[in-house]
Amino acid sequence: MQRNKVLKKIVPITAVLVLLACSGSASNKEKAEKAVDVEGNVVEVQAEQAAVMALPYSDESVREHVVMDYGNRTIRTDADKTISEPQLVKNKQKCFIVMSKKDYYLYVYEAQAEDTVLVARYDCCFALKKGNKERQGDMRTPHCTMKTPFSISQIADASTWSHDFGDGRGSIKSYGDYFLRLVTPGHKGIGIHGSTNNSESVPGRASEGCIRLKDEDIIDLRQNYAFVGMKVVIKAENVDDLPFEIRAMEKQKIQRKRHFDPSKTLTNEQIQRADAEQGRVKGQRHHADAEIPIGEEEIGNNAAASNTGGSTKNMTLEELKAHGR
Repeated sequence: MQRNKVLKKIVPITAVLVLLACSGSASNKEKAEKAVDVEGNVVEVQAEQAAVMALPYSDESVREHVVMDYGNRTIRTDADKTISEPQLVKNKQKCFIVMSKKDYYLYVYEAQAEDTVLVARYDCCFALKKGNKERQGDMRTPHCTMKTPFSISQIADASTWSHDFGDGRGSIKSYGDYFLRLVTPGHKGIGIHGSTNNSESVPGRASEGCIRLKDEDIIDLRQNYAFVGMKVVIKAENVDDLPFEIRAMEKQKIQRKRHFDPSKTLTNEQIQRADAEQGRVKGQRHHADAEIPIGEEEIGNNAAASNTGGSTKNMTLEELKAHGR
């Protein structure tokens, strides 16, 4: 009898506590959704919120492959389909880019009121080595945070840019139709460009620091979304989906092939020790080539050299533009 009385008192109290807990959880999730303000300015979010809301990781059959390509240990992974929905854009000036160095995606989002909408997604290729770029030639892509994003400073016509990769084919088109130059404090010459004659490297790791897209994707990005001044966030390899990204993918029912558990991705040391698959070798004449690393500030400058009558290594952007680059 006494036990029943105690239970009758406990049950209502438990129910109230559950409701309060759910209410608090919903409140936290609502706050986590506000990753950009109404002006489209990117703001910081709490990493622990993302961990609570994390989406399922991809099947282990989808993985990073170590491939020996023209003497370099590169990464290849499973390609995914491109998503591009320009009709969803309400104000192009409120679009921004987020790249995942862990999952090999470039996403384009738009800040719409207090919501964030995913309007495009492309496979991409990063530098040969993982980690943040520290100096020229260290074979890494720089990364940043939502609080301190990079930005696009120039959109250059790269349709005639070429480079000799030393594979026996001479000087060939290498950067697609566009080069989106980024402001990356401490480093120069980093950009987003196409992958002409390097298409097999997308998605994966093969460059010295720049970000490669498929040629058709750099055209789509340029024509529908990109603009000078656009904010660009490149997340570190250990950074997973941010809360607003999770909400956008759930709300829009976005399916993707790659979502790697960061604790299971390959380290630079593991890449060096792994049994590499045989890729392309010097002298083979394929439609797509591997990268023969060059300094980032050389990209575009060396590409123009053959048409300007000499080296353009130290030319400024204005001088390159004078040569029609």
